[in-house]
Amino acid sequence: MTTYLHDGIVFDLTRSFVDVIGVEWEWRGEWTASGEPLLVSPGLPEAPVPLPDVYRDHGPLIPISPRPSAAQYRAAVDPDYAATVAAGYVENHIAAAVAPVLTAHHLQPSPLEQLGFRGFIRSLQKGGA
Repeated sequence: MTTYLHDGIVFDLTRSFVDVIGVEWEWRGEWTASGEPLLVSPGLPEAPVPLPDVYRDHGPLIPISPRPSAAQYRAAVDPDYAATVAAGYVENHIAAAVAPVLTAHHLQPSPLEQLGFRGFIRSLQKGGA
């Protein structure tokens, strides 16, 4: 693991970083003459920038965690989950919270439906709808 110490923060250069606006930065093994790692944004690979400059201008830099493997995803999911979904089972309290059923009486009728088009236009002219 290659690290670099800047402003009391140890940067693991084997990981990619993201700045505060979401631009990704990575180290590709290059250093400045003064020993600072050069970071590159994949969008601008021909314009490496020293880590201290990236940190000052775009920081703080947040390390990006490696993505879990497919096996790690499967291990995180309850083994019965696939069977539960396949069977179409959803607990009632979850179904009610996720997808409430709305009927027409939940919505106020529109002024256009109540008054008709001409009545609606007249109500706008009078200042009320």
